[in-house]
Amino acid sequence: MRYFLAVAEELNFTRAAERVGVSQQVLSSQIRQLEGELGVQLFDRSTHHVALTQAGRALAEQGREVLAAVDGLWEEARSRARGAHGVLRFGFARSGSYDTTPVLIAAMREAHPDVEVIGVELAAPDLPPAARDGRADVVMLHWGEGGRGLFSREVRRMRHGVVVRHDDPLADHDTVALPELADRPLLVPGPELASAQRAAIVRACVDAGFEPELVTSAVPFDPGFREVSFGRGVAVAPESAQEPLPDELCWVPFEHGVLDGIATLAWDPARSSPARDLFVEVAERVGAREGWSANVDR
Repeated sequence: MRYFLAVAEELNFTRAAERVGVSQQVLSSQIRQLEGELGVQLFDRSTHHVALTQAGRALAEQGREVLAAVDGLWEEARSRARGAHGVLRFGFARSGSYDTTPVLIAAMREAHPDVEVIGVELAAPDLPPAARDGRADVVMLHWGEGGRGLFSREVRRMRHGVVVRHDDPLADHDTVALPELADRPLLVPGPELASAQRAAIVRACVDAGFEPELVTSAVPFDPGFREVSFGRGVAVAPESAQEPLPDELCWVPFEHGVLDGIATLAWDPARSSPARDLFVEVAERVGAREGWSANVDR
């Protein structure tokens, strides 16, 4: 069809062959084959003259639309193979997301608007199983939680610290050393929601020379840290938790290297997902743009 339309528009086999990038012999052979399949003559040919027959004019009138439709269909197939269409199920734990998850989802929707991004909110321990059983195409993990057997890509490094009230003596510190929390209740999510986080905090405190007093938060996720405001304890939180804090609270960083957090994307390599591959590429670009891997060095 492409060869036929070139001849129909040029009405010259030599120019049409140059236009489609084949020899005149190949072009003529293709036109004869098309005429044989249709059982009609498409061109009146003479040594110095080429003209469309009535059948040729009818084919040319609709052939351009047909060819454009085929080209569109081919590109649609290629786009879907690249993941430019479809659905991406992104698993995350609300308590570990703060601004990371919404920034990545917004960037994905902007870069690939034809991909429907569905957020799958789960408790942190349920994220690796969700990646394995297909409930999520890719998940966001923190604190190195249960990612064995999954492919992973580091997205962000985050410095951690404590959320305290402004009238707390720690509020005036530039940094907090873990031993300064030896006599403080530490508010943490329950083990069913954040077992890896709790384990990391306990391990760091024991390494610092004391057994921490952990207090399970009554609310699974509260970006306002109201329990800190009420005096139940102080809370370990990443630097991204600073923005939503109420006026009576502040975030004070730990000393460098203490409980630094790493956020990773993880997925099952046995499951194919072009949309997921696009999402990982977007996350890498966002991380480079935002300087996420350098955050712990500030």
